Parts: sequence; C-alpha cells; structure tokens
Amino acid sequence: MKGNRLLIGLIFFAMILLAGCTSKASKDVLSEIEEKPITVETGKAIVGSIESTVSYSGRIKPIQEIMITPKQPGKVMKINFDLGQRVKTGQVLFQLDKTDVSLQLNQAAIAVELGEINLKRISGSTYEQQMIQLKTALSSAEINYNDANANFETIKILYEAGGESKFNYDRAESQYKLAKEQYENAMANYKLLEEKSSLENIELAQAQLKQSKAAYNIALNALNNMDVKSPIDGVISGNNLKVGEFISNATVAFVIIDDSSYTIDINVSENVIGKIQTGDKVKVYIGSISEKTLIGTVTAVAPSADMQKQTYTVKVTLEEPPDTVKGGMFAEVKFATDSAENSIVVPLSSVIKEEEKNYVFVVYGNKVKKTEIAAGIYNDKEIQILDGIAADDVIVTKGQDFLKDGSTIVITNK
Repeated sequence: MKGNRLLIGLIFFAMILLAGCTSKASKDVLSEIEEKPITVETGKAIVGSIESTVSYSGRIKPIQEIMITPKQPGKVMKINFDLGQRVKTGQVLFQLDKTDVSLQLNQAAIAVELGEINLKRISGSTYEQQMIQLKTALSSAEINYNDANANFETIKILYEAGGESKFNYDRAESQYKLAKEQYENAMANYKLLEEKSSLENIELAQAQLKQSKAAYNIALNALNNMDVKSPIDGVISGNNLKVGEFISNATVAFVIIDDSSYTIDINVSENVIGKIQTGDKVKVYIGSISEKTLIGTVTAVAPSADMQKQTYTVKVTLEEPPDTVKGGMFAEVKFATDSAENSIVVPLSSVIKEEEKNYVFVVYGNKVKKTEIAAGIYNDKEIQILDGIAADDVIVTKGQDFLKDGSTIVITNK
C-alpha cells in the first residue's frame, strides 16, 4: 500500500513538470508567431480627382424596333430576307399575290376613262353646238319681236288717229304678242342651258370622275402594298412567314431592329434622380461580352415617378456600341452623384471599418501605425481622405486584415 502511494506521487509530480514545460513551449511559439513579419502590399496616397457613383442595372434595347404587318391581306408568294440579314429602307421584304388587286385596278382604270369621256361630251362640242343653236334662235326671236313691236306701235298710232282699220290693229297686236312670247321662250331656253342644265351636268360628271379616280388610287395603293417594304435600315430579328400561307393585316410578319444604337431604361430612386441630367455621360458595363467600360449618354429623364414603382425612368443611349451587343442583354450603368478635385485619394480596399470609425495602416519603415481617417466620397475603387493622412504617405493596400497597431511587415508589391 505504501509503495503504491509513492508511485502515484511520482507520476503526479512528473505530470506537473511536463505541464510546465509544455506551457513554456507554447508561450515561446506564440511569441515567435506574433513577432513574425506579415507580408503586405502598399501604395501611396495620391492627389487627384474622384467621383462618387451609384450603380443600376437594366436590359439593353435597340434604339428602334419595328413590327412589320401587311396593309393588305393576301397569300405569301415570295420572301426576300431571313433572320439576321440586313435590310435598307425601301427594300421589298416579301410579296403577296397580286392577281385580285390587279383586276380591281383595271376596273378602276376603265371607270376613270369612261368618266373622262362623259365629262368631255358634256362640256365639249355637243354643249357648244346646243348653245349656238339656242343663241341663233334667241337672236331670230328678238328680231321678230322688235319688228312686231315697231309695226304694232305704228298701226296703233294710225288706228287712234282714224287712219287704220280695226282689223289691221288687232292683227298687228296678235303678231306682237306672239313674237314677244317666242322671244321670251327663246331667252328662257338659252339661260336654262347656260346657267343651270349644263352646269349641273358638268358638276355631276366632274364628281363622278373624281370618285372614279379615288377608287383607282385606292386600287393602285393596294397593289403597291402587296410588295411589303422595310421602313428603316436595320437587321431582321424576327420572321414569321412561310411561302404559300395566307396572312391578314394583323399578322406580325417581320420584326426589324435599328442596331445603329442601343438604349437602356434605368429606374432610379428619388434621392438620385435630382443628380442626373440629360446629356450626362455615364459608364456602362456589359459583363456578358466584355469587362471593358462603355460610354453612354443620358438622353431622357422622366419628369415624374412611376405610380407603381415610385421610381424615375432614365434613358441611357450607348455611344458606338460594339457589334457584340445584343438586345436583351443586362448592363450595369454607373451614374456620378458627386465629385471632388485635388483631393487625397486611396484605394477603397485599404480602409478598414471598426465601430463606425475608418482606419488605414500607415507604413513607417518595417512597422505600421493604425491611423484613424475622415472619409469623404467614394466609389467601388477609391475613397477620398479628408483628414488623417497626407499626400505621398505609404499605406497598406493588401494584407491589412492581419495587422494591428505596431505590426512588423514585409512589403512585396507586385
């Protein structure tokens, strides 16, 4: 029993010694880790300009997209273009059957010809001949009337003086009355043809001819519409036709886009819309085709908010878009909301935030000092420093997450 107690005591003592040695070794290792230099990358605080930006995304649309529908229904006889092909304004996209419309045009042409003949007949030589005849009859009746009137006046004077018989007086009076009636009838017939009958006939013939010409123009227009033409220069982005099928004037036969330029409709919030104006230049990124920055121009700003979204629509037009841009792609648009000149600027990644305060690590030899800064405007790459460091100060730009005030560093700038 006594021997066992001694053995247990020796084991316990050995464990205490081992624990002490282990603790000392651990402290030595931790000390060595803490004192080991940390590899970082550095850069200088520079003086320059900076813009604060806000990003929005939207789909790209061609500047113009035209739905082509035929003005006349008909059977498709020929299709001249297909998907992806370029067209010019006025080129015939497809043709419809012209048989029935051509017949209508021929009928309308005949009606115009008959109308012209009728008008010529009424207002031409026949009318002039009638006028000559009536004028001649009027002149003859006027001479007879004047002669009868003069004869009657002479006999009347003689009769009243007792130098002429009652028989001759009555006969002269009858001849006078008959001549007068014939003259008045001739005058009425002449005026009727001149002022009323011929004018109404001519006006009616002119109206009929005008109507015939209108029908002809409608038929001609319908015939021309059987060749459906492109209204713009562009690219065929949709073709819904097959030769031989019948289409109505409600069928969307072709879709043509004007790819000379593209636009992006962006919905921005009210705290940003006041900082955007027509003509502003913006940066555009289309990640699906390239990381290269494209330039766009603000071409329209909505004067009021959308009732449902409570946002404002801003239209951005791309300048010189590459051929790889396609309608429907997503684009990121960056609007400049603020700017500053001659400011101290450092990379945004060099700033760390702790308890609502901003810090950078300033390099002094192979040590760093954790320095509080006052930050200004910023974007996704840079930030403005209002106070805390000076131009040309060397700061840590990469690796600062492993540093503390006074850390030893090794600089390995690439």
